[in-house]
Amino acid sequence: MSPLPTSTKPERISDIMRRLMDGTTTGETVRVGQIMHVFGVRGFAFIILMLALLNIVIFMVPLISVLFGLPMVMLSAQMVLGLHVPIFPEFIRHQTIRRDLLVRGLEHAVVWMVKVERYIRPRFAPLSDPRLDRMHGTLALILAIMVTLPIPVFNIPPSIGLVLLAVGMLQRDGIFILASYATGAWCLMIFKSLGHIAHSLTGG
Repeated sequence: MSPLPTSTKPERISDIMRRLMDGTTTGETVRVGQIMHVFGVRGFAFIILMLALLNIVIFMVPLISVLFGLPMVMLSAQMVLGLHVPIFPEFIRHQTIRRDLLVRGLEHAVVWMVKVERYIRPRFAPLSDPRLDRMHGTLALILAIMVTLPIPVFNIPPSIGLVLLAVGMLQRDGIFILASYATGAWCLMIFKSLGHIAHSLTGG
Protein backbone atom coordinates (compact mmCIF):
# COMPACT_ATOMS: atom_id res chain seq x y z
CA MET A 1 0.00 0.00 0.00
CA SER A 2 1.40 3.38 -0.95
CA PRO A 3 2.17 5.65 2.02
CA LEU A 4 -0.03 8.68 2.58
CA PRO A 5 1.58 11.91 1.47
CA THR A 6 3.39 13.69 4.27
CA SER A 7 3.00 17.19 2.79
CA THR A 8 -0.72 17.40 3.53
CA LYS A 9 -2.70 16.46 6.59
CA PRO A 10 -4.74 13.28 5.98
CA GLU A 11 -8.49 13.72 5.92
CA ARG A 12 -10.03 12.72 9.22
CA ILE A 13 -11.52 9.24 9.18
CA SER A 14 -14.73 10.49 10.81
CA ASP A 15 -15.17 13.03 7.99
CA ILE A 16 -14.89 10.26 5.39
CA MET A 17 -17.56 8.29 7.25
CA ARG A 18 -19.88 11.31 7.20
CA ARG A 19 -19.28 11.71 3.47
CA LEU A 20 -20.19 8.07 2.97
CA MET A 21 -23.47 8.64 4.83
CA ASP A 22 -24.18 11.71 2.68
CA GLY A 23 -23.66 9.62 -0.44
CA THR A 24 -26.14 6.91 0.56
CA THR A 25 -29.38 8.86 0.97
CA THR A 26 -31.54 7.18 -1.71
CA GLY A 27 -32.75 3.66 -2.39
CA GLU A 28 -33.32 0.76 -0.04
CA THR A 29 -30.00 -1.02 -0.50
CA VAL A 30 -26.35 -0.12 -1.10
CA ARG A 31 -23.91 -2.16 -3.14
CA VAL A 32 -20.48 -2.96 -1.70
CA GLY A 33 -19.07 -1.42 -4.87
CA GLN A 34 -20.71 1.92 -3.99
CA ILE A 35 -18.95 1.89 -0.62
CA MET A 36 -15.61 1.23 -2.34
CA HIS A 37 -16.25 4.06 -4.80
CA VAL A 38 -16.28 6.65 -2.01
CA PHE A 39 -12.64 5.84 -1.25
CA GLY A 40 -11.36 5.61 -4.80
CA VAL A 41 -7.67 4.73 -4.68
CA ARG A 42 -7.10 6.01 -1.14
CA GLY A 43 -5.65 2.65 -0.21
CA PHE A 44 -6.42 -0.64 1.43
CA ALA A 45 -6.38 0.53 5.03
CA PHE A 46 -9.31 2.95 4.61
CA ILE A 47 -11.57 0.28 3.17
CA ILE A 48 -10.52 -2.37 5.70
CA LEU A 49 -11.18 0.12 8.50
CA MET A 50 -14.69 0.88 7.25
CA LEU A 51 -15.63 -2.76 6.69
CA ALA A 52 -14.27 -3.83 10.09
CA LEU A 53 -16.06 -1.00 11.89
CA LEU A 54 -19.34 -1.79 10.17
CA ASN A 55 -18.95 -5.45 11.07
CA ILE A 56 -18.56 -4.44 14.72
CA VAL A 57 -21.51 -2.07 14.95
CA ILE A 58 -24.04 -4.18 12.97
CA PHE A 59 -22.71 -7.63 13.84
CA MET A 60 -26.19 -8.89 14.80
CA VAL A 61 -27.26 -9.17 11.13
CA PRO A 62 -27.01 -12.84 10.00
CA LEU A 63 -23.95 -13.56 7.83
CA ILE A 64 -22.92 -9.87 7.80
CA SER A 65 -19.39 -10.96 8.78
CA VAL A 66 -19.14 -12.96 5.55
CA LEU A 67 -20.32 -9.98 3.48
CA PHE A 68 -17.69 -7.71 5.02
CA GLY A 69 -15.09 -10.40 5.68
CA LEU A 70 -14.61 -11.61 2.10
CA PRO A 71 -13.61 -8.16 0.75
CA MET A 72 -11.20 -7.79 3.68
CA VAL A 73 -9.63 -11.17 2.88
CA MET A 74 -9.14 -10.06 -0.72
CA LEU A 75 -7.74 -6.68 0.29
CA SER A 76 -5.32 -8.23 2.78
CA ALA A 77 -4.13 -10.80 0.23
CA GLN A 78 -3.48 -7.99 -2.24
CA MET A 79 -1.49 -6.13 0.43
CA VAL A 80 0.65 -9.24 0.97
CA LEU A 81 1.22 -9.41 -2.81
CA GLY A 82 2.34 -5.79 -2.81
CA LEU A 83 -0.46 -4.35 -4.98
CA HIS A 84 -1.10 -0.61 -4.72
CA VAL A 85 -4.75 -0.33 -5.84
CA PRO A 86 -7.59 -2.54 -4.52
CA ILE A 87 -9.15 -4.94 -7.02
CA PHE A 88 -12.52 -6.62 -6.47
CA PRO A 89 -14.42 -9.17 -8.58
CA GLU A 90 -17.91 -8.17 -9.73
CA PHE A 91 -19.73 -10.67 -7.50
CA ILE A 92 -18.31 -8.92 -4.43
CA ARG A 93 -19.00 -5.41 -5.75
CA HIS A 94 -22.65 -6.26 -6.41
CA GLN A 95 -23.42 -7.64 -2.95
CA THR A 96 -25.91 -5.37 -1.16
CA ILE A 97 -26.70 -4.24 2.37
CA ARG A 98 -29.82 -2.46 3.59
CA ARG A 99 -29.29 1.29 3.53
CA ASP A 100 -30.88 1.89 6.93
CA LEU A 101 -28.51 -0.64 8.55
CA LEU A 102 -25.51 0.94 6.83
CA VAL A 103 -26.41 4.49 7.91
CA ARG A 104 -27.17 3.35 11.46
CA GLY A 105 -23.84 1.57 11.62
CA LEU A 106 -21.98 4.59 10.27
CA GLU A 107 -23.63 6.88 12.81
CA HIS A 108 -22.37 4.68 15.65
CA ALA A 109 -18.95 4.36 14.00
CA VAL A 110 -18.57 8.15 13.65
CA VAL A 111 -19.30 8.69 17.35
CA TRP A 112 -16.69 6.07 18.28
CA MET A 113 -14.15 7.38 15.78
CA VAL A 114 -14.41 11.01 16.93
CA LYS A 115 -13.54 9.90 20.47
CA VAL A 116 -10.60 7.79 19.28
CA GLU A 117 -9.20 10.54 17.03
CA ARG A 118 -8.33 12.57 20.10
CA TYR A 119 -5.61 10.05 20.93
CA ILE A 120 -4.27 9.39 17.43
CA ARG A 121 -0.99 11.00 16.43
CA PRO A 122 2.16 10.01 14.52
CA ARG A 123 4.54 8.07 16.81
CA PHE A 124 6.86 5.06 16.67
CA ALA A 125 7.31 5.90 13.00
CA PRO A 126 9.36 2.78 12.04
CA LEU A 127 6.29 0.59 12.64
CA SER A 128 4.36 2.43 9.91
CA ASP A 129 7.22 2.25 7.40
CA PRO A 130 5.82 1.20 3.97
CA ARG A 131 8.44 -1.56 3.84
CA LEU A 132 6.46 -3.31 6.59
CA ASP A 133 3.17 -3.17 4.66
CA ARG A 134 3.40 -6.78 3.53
CA MET A 135 3.99 -7.96 7.09
CA HIS A 136 1.01 -5.91 8.26
CA GLY A 137 -0.95 -7.36 5.35
CA THR A 138 -0.22 -10.86 6.63
CA LEU A 139 -1.69 -9.97 10.03
CA ALA A 140 -4.70 -8.39 8.31
CA LEU A 141 -5.22 -11.54 6.22
CA ILE A 142 -5.23 -13.80 9.29
CA LEU A 143 -7.68 -11.52 11.10
CA ALA A 144 -9.90 -11.14 8.03
CA ILE A 145 -10.18 -14.93 7.66
CA MET A 146 -11.28 -15.10 11.31
CA VAL A 147 -13.90 -12.42 10.64
CA THR A 148 -15.27 -14.36 7.68
CA LEU A 149 -15.87 -17.52 9.70
CA PRO A 150 -19.62 -17.57 10.52
CA ILE A 151 -19.17 -17.80 14.29
CA PRO A 152 -21.50 -15.31 16.04
CA VAL A 153 -19.78 -12.77 18.34
CA PHE A 154 -16.34 -14.39 17.96
CA ASN A 155 -15.66 -12.42 14.77
CA ILE A 156 -15.76 -9.16 16.77
CA PRO A 157 -12.23 -9.43 18.34
CA PRO A 158 -10.49 -9.86 14.95
CA SER A 159 -12.55 -6.95 13.62
CA ILE A 160 -11.20 -4.82 16.47
CA GLY A 161 -7.68 -5.92 15.54
CA LEU A 162 -8.26 -4.83 11.94
CA VAL A 163 -9.57 -1.44 13.07
CA LEU A 164 -6.48 -0.86 15.21
CA LEU A 165 -4.14 -1.91 12.40
CA ALA A 166 -5.87 0.25 9.78
CA VAL A 167 -5.93 3.33 12.04
CA GLY A 168 -2.26 2.83 12.88
CA MET A 169 -1.26 2.56 9.23
CA LEU A 170 -3.39 5.49 8.09
CA GLN A 171 -2.29 7.88 10.83
CA ARG A 172 1.25 6.49 11.20
CA ASP A 173 0.57 5.66 14.85
CA GLY A 174 2.79 2.79 15.98
CA ILE A 175 0.89 2.38 19.26
CA PHE A 176 -2.22 1.32 17.37
CA ILE A 177 -0.16 -1.03 15.20
CA LEU A 178 1.35 -2.67 18.28
CA ALA A 179 -2.13 -2.98 19.79
CA SER A 180 -3.34 -4.71 16.62
CA TYR A 181 -0.63 -7.37 16.89
CA ALA A 182 -1.48 -7.92 20.56
CA THR A 183 -5.15 -8.29 19.60
CA GLY A 184 -4.16 -10.71 16.86
CA ALA A 185 -2.32 -12.90 19.37
CA TRP A 186 -5.40 -12.81 21.63
CA CYS A 187 -7.63 -13.82 18.71
CA LEU A 188 -5.40 -16.77 17.89
CA MET A 189 -5.73 -17.97 21.49
CA ILE A 190 -9.52 -17.58 21.33
CA PHE A 191 -9.84 -19.57 18.12
CA LYS A 192 -7.41 -22.20 19.38
CA SER A 193 -9.65 -22.64 22.43
CA LEU A 194 -12.70 -22.91 20.18
CA GLY A 195 -10.92 -25.60 18.21
CA HIS A 196 -10.23 -27.61 21.37
CA ILE A 197 -13.87 -27.26 22.43
CA ALA A 198 -15.15 -28.37 19.02
CA HIS A 199 -12.73 -31.31 19.05
CA SER A 200 -14.01 -32.38 22.49
CA LEU A 201 -17.68 -32.09 21.48
CA THR A 202 -17.13 -34.25 18.41
CA GLY A 203 -15.50 -36.93 20.56
CA GLY A 204 -12.12 -36.54 18.90
